[in-house]
Formats: sequence, C-alpha cells, structure tokens
Amino acid sequence: MNNSKMLWRLLLVALLVVASPICKAHAMINGLTGTSFNFTAKSGHITAGDGASLLFWGFADTSPTGSGVVQYPGPTLILREGDTVTVTLSNQLAEPVSLLFPGMTMISSTAPVFNGGSKAKLSSLAPEALPNGTQTYTFKATKPGTYYYESGSNQPIQLRMGLFGGIVVRPATYKALPLPNVVPYGLNAFADPPANTTRHPQVRTNYNDSTGIGGVAYNPSNAGDLTTAYDREYLVIASEMDPDFQKWMEFGGTYDLSKWRSNYWFFNGRNAPDTMDMPNSAVLPTQPYNTMPLAHPGERVLIRLVNMGQEFHPFHHHGNHSRVIAVDGNLLSSNPAASGADLAWLAFTETLIPGKTMDTIFTWTGANLGWDIYSDSPRVRPYEYMADHGKTYQPNILPAQPQTTPPVPTPALKLPPQAVPVILPTIEQIIAGANYSGSPYLGMSAPLTPGEGGFNPLNGYFYMFHSHAELEITNNNTFPGGMLTMMGIVPWPDPALGPLDNLDPATDMYMP
Repeated sequence: MNNSKMLWRLLLVALLVVASPICKAHAMINGLTGTSFNFTAKSGHITAGDGASLLFWGFADTSPTGSGVVQYPGPTLILREGDTVTVTLSNQLAEPVSLLFPGMTMISSTAPVFNGGSKAKLSSLAPEALPNGTQTYTFKATKPGTYYYESGSNQPIQLRMGLFGGIVVRPATYKALPLPNVVPYGLNAFADPPANTTRHPQVRTNYNDSTGIGGVAYNPSNAGDLTTAYDREYLVIASEMDPDFQKWMEFGGTYDLSKWRSNYWFFNGRNAPDTMDMPNSAVLPTQPYNTMPLAHPGERVLIRLVNMGQEFHPFHHHGNHSRVIAVDGNLLSSNPAASGADLAWLAFTETLIPGKTMDTIFTWTGANLGWDIYSDSPRVRPYEYMADHGKTYQPNILPAQPQTTPPVPTPALKLPPQAVPVILPTIEQIIAGANYSGSPYLGMSAPLTPGEGGFNPLNGYFYMFHSHAELEITNNNTFPGGMLTMMGIVPWPDPALGPLDNLDPATDMYMP
C-alpha cells in the first residue's frame, strides 16, 4: 500500500473513531471480569496495518459466554484486590504451554518442569498444559495495580508468538470511594497552583467499573488516595514482531533466532492506522482492542502501560507531561500506608522496559500557553486554566518591507497584563490537516480552506501518542504505522445547551 493511500486510510479511520455514533468505549478498558476464566491456547492470524497477514499464537476466551476467538494480545483480566482467581488453560498447540502471573500470589503449584528429570534441561517455569491437555492455575490478586500474564514455556518462541495478556487489579474500595467534587485540579495538584484552583462539580457522581469512567488506581490507606484518582483510563500493551520469524513459524525453512529483528510494532495488538479503529471491529476479529483515547480538558486520564515485547520503547505523548505514579504495580510512595504517590515524577516520554508495567496520569488543561484556548473572556469553562483566562493570542506580525522613505511610527502593541504573547501562524503559513476545525480555539470552528474535508466535528485538539523511535511508527518500513495513535482533547459542552452530565452511553461522549 503506497503512502498516499495509507494517509487517506489514517484520516478516514480517525474520522470514524471520533465522529461515528456507534463507536463505543473510547476511554474504557475492554476485558473480562470475574474470578473464573477458561482460556484456550491456539493459533490464528492478525492483519498488520499494511495489510500483511501474520501467524500468531494467542489465548481465546472459551468460557460459556466467551467468543472462543483467539486474540492478540490475550483477553485482559479486570480483577479486584483480594480476589481468588482460577484460570483453566486448554492447549490446542503442538507444544506444551503454561501460564505465569507475575505480581500475583500463587495458590496452585508453581513447580517448574524439566525435560527428562530435575537435572535435565528446563522446559517450563510453571506446570504445563500438554498438547490437547489442560492445566489449572489459582492465584490471589493481592494488591491493586497493572500487571500481565504470559506463557512460562519455551519463552523465546512463545512470547514472540503472542502468548501474553494484561491484568488490571482494582482496589477493594474502588466503587465506595466518595470522590466527586474533591479530585485535585489536574496537574496543578502537583505543582504551584494557579490563582483559582477550584474544580468544577464532578460530572460523574458514581464511580464504577461498568462504564470504565472514574475511579482510583491505588488506595493504600483505604480512605481515599486522591493522587491516583482518575476520570478515564485506558491500557496500552506494547509488542513487536519480525515478519521473517512469523513466516518461519508458519511455513518452515531456516531462521536464526539470534538475528531476530522486529519490523512491526503494536499497541494493543494493532498497528496504525488500525489502532484508531473501533474496538471489536469486524475486520480485525483477532485484534479486538484499540487505542484511541478521548478526554475533556482537566480530566485525569490514567494510562496503564505494559511492555510485552523484546525491546525498549519510548512512549511519547504530545501536549504536556504525564505523572508516573507506579511501576510494576508498586505505588511510588514513601509511605504506602498513607502518603499516596508522593514519589511520583513527571515525564514527557516514558521508557517502556520489556516485562515491566507503568501507571501514569495525563491531564491536559491548555496551561501556560499564554492565551485563552476558548477566546471567551466573560465565561469560565470546566477545568479551565485560570491563569490564562481572558487572554488573547498575539496575531502574527509580518516582517517589515523594504522602504525608501522613513517608516511611519506605529503605536506599541498592547497586551493584557502579564500576558505571554504566543504568535500563531496565519492560515497562509500552515497546511491545515484533516482534523483542523478552522479555528485555533478549542470548541470553535471557522471556514476551512478549499480541499479540506472537515474531519473534526467535535472541534477538538488532537495530539499524537506514539513511540519516539521513528522506525517504530512504520509498518515494515512504510510510514505511517506501528506504535502510533491520536489523543483527542474534546471540548466540554456548552452548559447553555444542556446539563454537563448528559453522557451518551452508546458513545461514551458528552452530547449537547
């Protein structure tokens, strides 16, 4: 597929994701809840962003209500602190498979498996399900956090083939916390607050895991840890593939594992532009999870990062920093019993290390731009950065033209008090992308230049979330692709048009 077709596909998918009334779960984590699960290990094919078909091994949900479709990555388990969980694994592959649950307290046997006796070659790190056999694993989800599961057998092959998945453990008091109206004001809760840090009344008054909106990631004191509170959350599992390795596994021949070289990079089992397609898309049956977050200004977005690949990946988000609150399910705290994430740090790029997890909270307010992103001085919008309220940006000033006569003096440019001038380019100086609303102000539109499609009906801002290694945002060396998606900053609705809590359950978006 050539670059022009790829770009049009990228733009079309972005339009469908943002505008389609049937697009569900922009900011929730899709997965399985409960305490008893049935998995089956089997093979299937995924579709890469450039149309390539790649063999993989994965897990299918074969419980009575499961789809039975093998998927990449495996089904996400959404658990609660203190749960005792049982996973029954059936194996339809030609070699033994096992399961490991790092960070969980194992109850069932964890004895490793050796070929030919205890002094022979190690075969597996855990009891295995033999071909056409089963194995049962029981563990306790001891503490909240972000984790994963993986095969413990023949890991150099099986992890590269896709035998892994994510685990989210929610605090025991997740639903009961009285969070409305007291969640800190965005990033300003961690730094010097602006003159007005009043947070508008919380739109959602019932935090629960049925909608995927609102909650708390860690709760060490069982009394409300607001440093880990969030409005929306999503999970990103990073992985990669070498197409030559996948071909070797499917068709045989010769392959040197020491020369393994990735050439496809995935967020949640998809390459761009498919990362931005709808979850559970019919055209991606084995890749059900997408990565297309949307949020309003000021909302705290919990990003759960997991690296199940073989390589380091620099996860980079435009717009502003994010605050890392936990690593490997361990809250960054000097006193886990009471202090919350007081050892958290700000990062503009998070380095994803193989086999590790990271929790980080991202908040966008338009802070410190030096101009009011709403261009509406009399009114205050929800979560607006008050230090810039009422400021207008400085229009671009063209350079002086050569003159043969003395220039006419012009009055000095007057700016609002304490304003930081931000010079924005004029329409003649930019190439307006498909998601440009025609206006630099959030939530506003203006006439578009000829030829633009107007793919931004929400009049929001869009930022890339992607790997900062340039090669990793390609599909087999073709840009765009790989670990690339977009973060949409959706304007809050106009209170004059309806209540702020008018949440459309079909789209997880606020409608006027």
